[in-house]
Amino acid sequence: MRNTTLKLSLLAFITITANANNVSNQGKFEGEMRGGYQYTDDSIDSADEIGLSMAIKYESNSWNNIVFGARIAAATGEGKEPYGILFFDAGNDGYGIIDELYIKGSYGNSELTIGRQAIDLPFVDTDEGLGLIDNRFEAVVLTNKDIKDTTLTLAHIRSWSGVDSDDPSKFNRINDNDGLQLAGIEYSGIENMALKAFGYNANNFVNAGYLEVAYENETDSFEYTATLQYALQDYDDGTKSSTFGVAAELGLKNIPLGLNFAYNKNFDDGVADNLYGGGPFVTSMEHYTVAELEGKGDIIKGGLSYEIIDGLSFEANYAKLNRSVLLNASEIDYALSYEYSENLSFSAIYSDIDDDQNEDMKNLRIFANYKF
Repeated sequence: MRNTTLKLSLLAFITITANANNVSNQGKFEGEMRGGYQYTDDSIDSADEIGLSMAIKYESNSWNNIVFGARIAAATGEGKEPYGILFFDAGNDGYGIIDELYIKGSYGNSELTIGRQAIDLPFVDTDEGLGLIDNRFEAVVLTNKDIKDTTLTLAHIRSWSGVDSDDPSKFNRINDNDGLQLAGIEYSGIENMALKAFGYNANNFVNAGYLEVAYENETDSFEYTATLQYALQDYDDGTKSSTFGVAAELGLKNIPLGLNFAYNKNFDDGVADNLYGGGPFVTSMEHYTVAELEGKGDIIKGGLSYEIIDGLSFEANYAKLNRSVLLNASEIDYALSYEYSENLSFSAIYSDIDDDQNEDMKNLRIFANYKF
């Protein structure tokens, strides 16, 4: 049966096209090309691959406070790299997909988006830059800003595609036909502080909650941020996870050096899952997150960043996973990034994972990104 949200998006396109005399014929086009190379050694075997993706997006001008948007993305390349980050589809072949197709309408301080779209919320996010094509979601999302300094969000998410999904080349159903429902509030009315509270329901799978408080400020010598978070995931099978997190970042002003520290602890035996994206946990690395604790345990993370010259930055992060039941693990990431211009950038990320429970792994990814 055809997707209802897809039908509504197509209906919106037909409606806007039929009223073309009342609409400017100039919408907005934008695009991105991303070239990537990946090499992985899992201590048993090694493989590499090279790929190229392109995404082109169009969003119409507003007609009676309604806009239509669509994006087509494709990835192609050479190599069969089954160990690292997925560049291609589940069979490691190139693919193309219409991963955005939506109607967006606004009324007062409310906005309703229906169809395939980008979403960046706790436990539902694009995970931008991880592979060649980021996550996208088929959803109905309603936001409201009637209350000063407050954003209210309601959403029903039906399916998703992209780098973190089971098969990036198609929209994979979330929780069979039941999908995921969420409600959230974000508040920024306290000076230098931001608060988030979200609740999630996936019928016969999981009920989850997420709280976050972030504070940022600066002195004459440095700028700093501090974050507290708590996530609860209560699974239908009787297991649960309750995860506390704290993080701090410090940036010096006299030298381009930044320092960071983060800590997460899962107090229960259930897996603290990232759900649909890279996850909100403050100790997340390139590959390992709180989910890789596989139950009760904690993660300690520390790192630094340094701007070598204007536009060229180096970053190093180390995380130690202390598992309560399984054997421990650690990951170290090195990243070098260069922004040649607003449209052209390059990055290289090397990860070294030492896992006493599972296989060790080394992974190198190199990207070139061009936006137009």
